[in-house]
Amino acid sequence: MNQVTQKLLFSFFFLLVGLSFGIQISQLIENLLFAEAGIYGNEALIELFNYFSLGIVGFVMAIVTGGGVIFLARKKQQEIGFGEHGELYYEVFKESLVAQFLVCENGTFYAVSQGLCAYVNMSEDELIETGIVKLVDEKSFKMFQKWQDGGEEFEQLDLHLDSQSGELAHFIVSLNHTHLSGVFLGQLINIAEQTQIQKQHELLAITLRSVGDGVICADTEGNISFVNPVAEAVLALLDREVVGKPFHEVMSLIDEESKEPICDPMGSAMAQMQTVSLTQLACFRNHLGLEFAIEISCSPIFLGSDQIAGAVLVFQDVTESRLLRKKMAHLAHHDALSGLPNRLLLQDRLIQACKRAKRHKHQFAVIFLDLNKFKLINDTYGHDSGDELLKQVAKKLTSTIRACDTVSRIGGDEFVLLIDAMEDRRNVRHVIDKIFAAASGEYGIKTTSVNISFSAGIALYPNDGDNADTLMKCADSAMYRAKKVGHSNYQFYCTMLDKEAEYCLEREKELVVALACGEFFPYFQPIVNAQSHEIEKLEVLARWRHGDDVVAAEQFIETAEEAGIGIQLSMQVFEQAIVAFADLITHKPSLLLCLNLSVRHLLDGSFPEQIIDLIEKYRLTPSQFELEIAERPLLENADELSDRLVLLSKFGFKLSIDDFGLGQTNPVLLKELHFDSIKIDPSFVSEIYGTEQQDDLALVMINIAKSLGVNCIAEGVESEFQAMTLATHGCNQLQGHFFTTPLSLDEIERILRNG
Repeated sequence: MNQVTQKLLFSFFFLLVGLSFGIQISQLIENLLFAEAGIYGNEALIELFNYFSLGIVGFVMAIVTGGGVIFLARKKQQEIGFGEHGELYYEVFKESLVAQFLVCENGTFYAVSQGLCAYVNMSEDELIETGIVKLVDEKSFKMFQKWQDGGEEFEQLDLHLDSQSGELAHFIVSLNHTHLSGVFLGQLINIAEQTQIQKQHELLAITLRSVGDGVICADTEGNISFVNPVAEAVLALLDREVVGKPFHEVMSLIDEESKEPICDPMGSAMAQMQTVSLTQLACFRNHLGLEFAIEISCSPIFLGSDQIAGAVLVFQDVTESRLLRKKMAHLAHHDALSGLPNRLLLQDRLIQACKRAKRHKHQFAVIFLDLNKFKLINDTYGHDSGDELLKQVAKKLTSTIRACDTVSRIGGDEFVLLIDAMEDRRNVRHVIDKIFAAASGEYGIKTTSVNISFSAGIALYPNDGDNADTLMKCADSAMYRAKKVGHSNYQFYCTMLDKEAEYCLEREKELVVALACGEFFPYFQPIVNAQSHEIEKLEVLARWRHGDDVVAAEQFIETAEEAGIGIQLSMQVFEQAIVAFADLITHKPSLLLCLNLSVRHLLDGSFPEQIIDLIEKYRLTPSQFELEIAERPLLENADELSDRLVLLSKFGFKLSIDDFGLGQTNPVLLKELHFDSIKIDPSFVSEIYGTEQQDDLALVMINIAKSLGVNCIAEGVESEFQAMTLATHGCNQLQGHFFTTPLSLDEIERILRNG
């Protein structure tokens, strides 16, 4: 039945009641009026009066009676809190699945929801009849009454149920006052759900305190509401010391490089309503002065879809990782040993220098610098000493040039200098002379000292190249030319060097192939007795069978050394010579075989064992061999080679100094190194012409050999006069084209066989 039907029925009912009352009242009036007046005889007038009075009185009584009933009904509705739309509210309240109820101060229920019925497992009628006074135990009801007396607007009470009310032990009730006196709104709180929420909150709090990142929460005003232990450690402040304070005062952020302040990420996140991240160069300095590099992510905290309750900031202490990243970036562009720019950074600076030079129309120089004898120092004293030497050289070079210039180490003992804004070659010569003067000389490494010199190649922009790669290539080519010319030398680049480099590269490839194919073989040049001209020794000379030509060693041996195959080539020739020598001594048992050694042979730790194994393989002895070492490289590496030479001498090898006189050897050194022979360089022998100013130097060298008690050999004898002069002054043995040119194995075998 809808509300309109109910109102029509109520109106009809009140109308009948009013008419009934109207009839009674009108009859009473009739009796009073007409009886007193004595006018009953006029029936028409009486009937008219009856109708009129019945209508008026009935209408008035209907209004009064109906209005009174409606007024009392509305008042009753207002007393239980439903108001004008009471029925609708009442239905909604009853059907609510939330456990709610309206309770009077005496403990009776006015209304209960379906949620409450389901929660306590009782029907609506049972709850209304029971009331809260019987639903809970006596102690709980007293708590309810005490709350009423206390006058609190809101309270949560833990009410224990009466034992007869069900299996539930207790429940928590949230009570509120309503606008009606003595009527209260109650709502049950699900204990299990509340406990779960509480556990989640506790777990969340534990999680925030346990995470390895710093966490700071702030309210909408930017005031801190929470910090976890990691944040406390970075701030060097406790939670209670910072809660309530503005974030920007507690944790003011700055840029790591510029030291300028960084905008408050809390305010930015809440203003933009999105996550704000600071991952680059964010830094924080706490009140103790400790600085931390941090990465920050700050997000707003939403209560609803667009309502912000504050912001949470999460940061990581990346101080160590940022330092490591900087170190890695430095290592990527700098040499780990010397700290100088490496090839990568040099390439970048060369590119920038080319751009500046093109814009300002000036020149600059690229200097390729190489340490002489560095490998020998490394091999002799060890890599630690070599590294120490390189660091000292790097400091010397850096202190010699301008701040706008660059010194870089691109590997091994190679340094590259970028000398910016040069006027012409005279300026470059001045710079390189200054570098050679400052950086060359003695260096102390550990317990010894070494003498260092440099070879340098120079390329100029734009004459020699207009880009970084070309300039580096040109400077490198010029440096190799400087090493060939002589130690402590520098060369400017010229186009001829490219042609030489191309030729050397092709030659190196040919030599490598020739070595693999066994195209190298020995020639022999006799060394004769100065008096009898009898053959006493044979010097082994390398030859290359290149197609139909036989190429002399002077044309390829240096290139082979640069290609790194010098030792293998020599051993290939030595083995063939030793095999032939084993047959040649059957014709002349006293014959000696002379082998030319380079410094590389002597510094190679495996060489003595290799040569001895080869000799023993063909049943020969070291005493049948004489090892020749050129004077100049011997002097340059005397400290490194002395022990090796002494060892070879103990094995039984005879030792000879080749090209004697070119290096101005100290006689004392000859005595210490225990050499058996010296070979006078051909340049001194060629000066013997038979004139008045003759053979002074050659005679001096013969006398030195006599004083030291060593054998003296003169090589490069081209005439009978030279041979006679040398023999007359006491030279022991002679060698040269006057006697014979270098011969093949067949030719030397024929000579020995024929005597």
